[in-house]
Amino acid sequence: MSPLMVADLEEENLDDVFRVCSHNRLDDPLQRRGIELKRRWLLEMLAERGPCTKIAYLDGRPMAQVLFYPEDAVPFLTDPRRGAVVLNCVYNPFPEVRGRGAGTALLRSLMEECRTGLRCLGGGPCRFIVANPFNTGEGVSLDEFYVANGFKQGQPGEMFLDISAQYKPRETSEYRALREDRGRAVMFFNPVCEWSYPFAIRVREFLKEIDSDLPVELIDEWRNPEESVRRANQQLVVNATPIRSFWTQREAFRREVERALGR
Repeated sequence: MSPLMVADLEEENLDDVFRVCSHNRLDDPLQRRGIELKRRWLLEMLAERGPCTKIAYLDGRPMAQVLFYPEDAVPFLTDPRRGAVVLNCVYNPFPEVRGRGAGTALLRSLMEECRTGLRCLGGGPCRFIVANPFNTGEGVSLDEFYVANGFKQGQPGEMFLDISAQYKPRETSEYRALREDRGRAVMFFNPVCEWSYPFAIRVREFLKEIDSDLPVELIDEWRNPEESVRRANQQLVVNATPIRSFWTQREAFRREVERALGR
């Protein structure tokens, strides 16, 4: 059995990130647009902060990745927690290599560097790690995986792991209806994930199925952070109403959108 190797992201292995996350969609034009948005983001982070991704290799093949970044690098957060690292995801999409420790090796490598000095924090230690787990339906859920590695439940939707200081919840704000949001939909996507832009396009298509006359604006929340801040970082606002359901929950999503439209 070949040894598992964990490597930091550099320009030379940048394409390996997409060979993991988009391994089955590399020829999809819509996914390619999401990949190009993330490529630009990764290069900017490398130049400004240092590596924010680690890749696990088996037999020289990229098999899994972990993506992270300092919370104070997020432009649409008005109150980032100093020294906090956001663990965006740990992802291993290949069933044939699950159970061989790739995800655990990636997370432990990150945790160790958070204790000793993380390059994207300028070489300093991390205060605590925060994660917003989600379930892709592939393998072990991130909630279970994080708990197994010492994470605890923090504020709603967030898990944490203390490193050099105690976890601190972040204050959140509530959306206040904007006059300009009435009669239309505003959808945000994030270049941190190459799936975000394709998802936003699919949400727009679904919204058009519900109401073909509804204007829908897509906004990159990293490039236009002030627009996200004005809407309290909501992902989707329809007729000045935040939509909580995820678009894949089609019936719940449709009902919520129709209520927002006053139907």
